[in-house]
Amino acid sequence: MLPSYVETHRVKLVVIDSIAFHFRQDFKDMALRTTILAKMTNRMMNLATSKQVAVVTVNQVTVKPDHLSGGARMLPALGESYAHACTTRVILSWEKNMRTAYLYKSPRLPPGRAKYAVTNGGLRDVRNQKRQATDP
Repeated sequence: MLPSYVETHRVKLVVIDSIAFHFRQDFKDMALRTTILAKMTNRMMNLATSKQVAVVTVNQVTVKPDHLSGGARMLPALGESYAHACTTRVILSWEKNMRTAYLYKSPRLPPGRAKYAVTNGGLRDVRNQKRQATDP
């Protein structure tokens, strides 16, 4: 259904927001969850390749306590297996009151950071600016 829609309407970008939500709720059978997630991921990769479309999935992160250090570390909510299936990973966060995009994994580019702002005109590069008090 999605491949034919993409072709008919000449779609160039497919975004699946909060993909983790559907796989973190009400799954008692983890093997079934893994199978469904793997098949869906494979279909999205095939769609990207066959229809020349960018597919973006938005995963959540979770925090895993580190009992040895007393700290915690962030992990992809759907686990490392899902994270490795992605060709490119960008982690969005706040750092020192600035939105930051961190290129964590890419087949073509080295890891790096970029500060950005979300405006009415879209995403914008920012340098040496403070977060506005009106931002959510």
